[in-house]
Amino acid sequence: MNLTIAAQKRDGYLFIESKGTLENVDELLAHSRLIYEEIHKHDFKKILIYEPETSLPLDLVPHFKLVQSYIEQYPPDIRELTVAVVVADNNKEVAATWETICQSRGLQYFVFTSLEDAVNCLLEE
Repeated sequence: MNLTIAAQKRDGYLFIESKGTLENVDELLAHSRLIYEEIHKHDFKKILIYEPETSLPLDLVPHFKLVQSYIEQYPPDIRELTVAVVVADNNKEVAATWETICQSRGLQYFVFTSLEDAVNCLLEE
């Protein structure tokens, strides 16, 4: 897994930038843990994950398993988060499926291809 993650506090939300390549479910799970550690470290409820330079597996099965791990392995406070994720156009379809799975399980996770739209989603509440 080739990946970098950096977090910055912004006015009203935590901005996390991810760059790299995720090829399978194990790498998705590791990426998720790194993201959650940043969220937990900074204690924000509104999160923007900016990852248009992160390539994701295009197979849907790893994304189903990823969402299942959120429910089974993370504390219940993940349901209190609003997460906006910005992805590249070529990841939009798989990310939209991830979004649907998340929302069907009570998570407030949203996918965008525009940084502006993602910020507006977080700040309009």
